[in-house]
Amino acid sequence: MDFNIKRMIRFYDRLSTRLITLTALWVTFIICAIGYQMYLSQQVQTAGAYQYEVGSLPARVYRLNLFADRAFGGEDFATQYRAIDEAMRRIGKRDLGDEFFIDRSKEQKAVDALLNEWRNVVGPLFLLAREKSNPIGTDELERFITKIDTVNKQIAVNRDKALMIQRGVQTLLMFLAIGSLFGIMYFLMSWVIRPTEYVRTGLSAVREGKLDTRLHLVGASEFEAIAADFNAMAGRLQDLVENLAAKVKEKTEAVEEKNRNLSHLYEMTSFVSQQHSVDEMCEGFAAHLMQYTPAQACAVFLIDRKRGLIELSASMDLPAKTFAWFSMNPLPLEGVEESLRSDLPLRITPGMPEDFLSQLRVETEKQFRTAYLFHIRSGSKDLGFFLLYFNLDTRLLPQTYKLYESFGSHLGIAVDSLRLVEREQQYAVVQERNLMAQGLHDSIAQSLSFLNLQVQLLESGLHTDDKELVDTTVAQIKAGVQESYEDVRELLLNFRERVHTESFSEAINTVIDRFESQTKLPVKLTVTGPEVELTDRQKIQVIFIMQEALANVRKHSKATQVLINIEYGAEFKLSVVDNGIGINQDILKKRSKRHVGLNIMGERAQRIGAKVTVQNVSQDLFESGTCVQLVISETTVEDRSSRRSSAAASSED
Repeated sequence: MDFNIKRMIRFYDRLSTRLITLTALWVTFIICAIGYQMYLSQQVQTAGAYQYEVGSLPARVYRLNLFADRAFGGEDFATQYRAIDEAMRRIGKRDLGDEFFIDRSKEQKAVDALLNEWRNVVGPLFLLAREKSNPIGTDELERFITKIDTVNKQIAVNRDKALMIQRGVQTLLMFLAIGSLFGIMYFLMSWVIRPTEYVRTGLSAVREGKLDTRLHLVGASEFEAIAADFNAMAGRLQDLVENLAAKVKEKTEAVEEKNRNLSHLYEMTSFVSQQHSVDEMCEGFAAHLMQYTPAQACAVFLIDRKRGLIELSASMDLPAKTFAWFSMNPLPLEGVEESLRSDLPLRITPGMPEDFLSQLRVETEKQFRTAYLFHIRSGSKDLGFFLLYFNLDTRLLPQTYKLYESFGSHLGIAVDSLRLVEREQQYAVVQERNLMAQGLHDSIAQSLSFLNLQVQLLESGLHTDDKELVDTTVAQIKAGVQESYEDVRELLLNFRERVHTESFSEAINTVIDRFESQTKLPVKLTVTGPEVELTDRQKIQVIFIMQEALANVRKHSKATQVLINIEYGAEFKLSVVDNGIGINQDILKKRSKRHVGLNIMGERAQRIGAKVTVQNVSQDLFESGTCVQLVISETTVEDRSSRRSSAAASSED
């Protein structure tokens, strides 16, 4: 119960509740007053109608007494009698209960007496008088008329009271309207205007710099809430102004620290992005760590997963014994790998269990009180870690963790990229050696095998003194040696060919000129379409494939004409066509795996995302011959063109 009362009190404390309640009470009172006034008006009107009807009864009674004489028709008597009887019935049906401030008991008694007199005395007398044709005497009529006047007077008295009350209500409403105007002004002044003015005064004081101003409002909960918020705002402003210098200094130091960290991160990123070997990169990384961190020493370790070891790659200011230990004793990966899987840096102190990273805790604890281990990662791949040593019991902040971990991530990405580049270079060397071996096998080895067979035939001819066989064999040996010389010379020229020393068109012409000088065969070059720049890698492979195709023409085709068509467009196409003996497709399919020259062209084409096809020449061009066609796809050419356009736009900017 107390809780409900408190809730009602708190609810009434709200300004909106007060205004709504006051308005509802005032409207309810006005409606009731107007309704009561309308009711009184209706009663006055009704009383006037009954008063008129009662006032007309004496004349009707005298007329009815006149009609009691048989000299008048019976119909007139009956009509007049029924009219009076109906009027009496209507008067009797009227509700005369007590109303506000009006006592109708006397009126009710007079009406009852009048009705009783009519029904029991006067009415029957009139009927008897009609039968005897003898009107009622004057005394009887005067007594009945007196009762009618009594009822009429009571109706008039009550009607006057209703009119007086109605006027009183109207006067009360007028005074209440005037009073309510002053009441509303008072409540507005007390509940709204004064608190609002008080709040405005407080705001003006704060605007003038009086930040210690506080509002103390008691009353409506809305204004109490406004006062509480104002006080909180003023207090906050006062606190900000009083502590502005300290906060500015604090924010400035934080911004400077962020800028310093970003500068260190940028410098570290710039360093590791330069061309270094892994050892040089780790040494420079350690040197930068000593500049950017408050550590007294550092060490960088990289993982060698092939051997399952972690080796010291670089260090700065490590004690001699510690450096010698780490250098001579690589750490087993098994003992540390589990700890490296942690996402957060590891803190190492002398008070930790002895089995926690025991491999890293070597004589350093006597000089250093704290060490932190940070990861060196490339993505999710662990490549190693670096240690920071501190003479004091040091605890790094979370933002420092992130910065040092970022150092490790950049070093990890750089080391991983460098290793990938080294592997790509090694793979490229292996591929070139493989192509060289294939070229030697396809040319020199076959020529030497042919010469070995001819030497055996020469020995046989000399033993048998077969002069013709000896001459024939010597001629073939001479031709084979010449061919081997030309193959060796061609291979040397191919290996020394570098497109970047001359333009692509010049390189094409150089290869054609060399082929013509070797074979004395005419070569016709046709170039169509606007030239699209190829990458250096594509240019080299195109030159090598064209050289291989021309070498096959020289060795196998027995041609007298060679056509080279270069077509620039959505796709780059190179066609080497001869009018030689052609090629048997069935034999080509059977020997495709053993044909070193075709395999070399196929491998070189795959390197640049191209495709090589070998087929017989079209009958429209030559009666017989072979066509070797290289096609670089539309996507590869478009990618190169878009990169070229972007580079040109950047240079213009």
